[in-house]
Amino acid sequence: MDWKNFEVEVSSIVKQAIKDLHDARPSEHFYAFALYTDTSAMTVAMAANSLEALELKLQDEDEEDRDESRRYYQWATSEWEYEAWRGDLFKGISKELREASGRDEIATFRENLYLSMTNVLKELGKERFFDPFVVQNPTLFVTVTDDDTAEVVENNSAKVLSTPAAYAEFVYRYEK
Repeated sequence: MDWKNFEVEVSSIVKQAIKDLHDARPSEHFYAFALYTDTSAMTVAMAANSLEALELKLQDEDEEDRDESRRYYQWATSEWEYEAWRGDLFKGISKELREASGRDEIATFRENLYLSMTNVLKELGKERFFDPFVVQNPTLFVTVTDDDTAEVVENNSAKVLSTPAAYAEFVYRYEK
């Protein structure tokens, strides 16, 4: 797998997806964006969430459960309003992943995928791609669905993508 070429392709797709999200919801306060894959490293998708979407989600909870649920809903990409946003854009690149050479060494393949997704988000930050948004420095991270290593992957990527202060806050996101 040519990971540098993969990063160029994913970057282009992610830029389009984020631009479409901004065009659709220009006034929302997007606090986080994530790229994610599955445990078999066969897909790439994007998720985002806004403070407005989080508050709407919490309104569905019983009042006494809201505080307890807040951190989970805030950081679990599977609960985000804009999970798999513009999934149609990611079909081709996901097909490339499924058909890629090097899958026989799945641990190495996964690590390369996580690194590539992190590099894409890092480059977007350097390019100040989020400046048109209300929140110009959202939390960025990479995650894995249905995998026990998800939190480690999230923390490792956030460490690379965040300021030390933002990372310190992120790493303790599930603690009270």
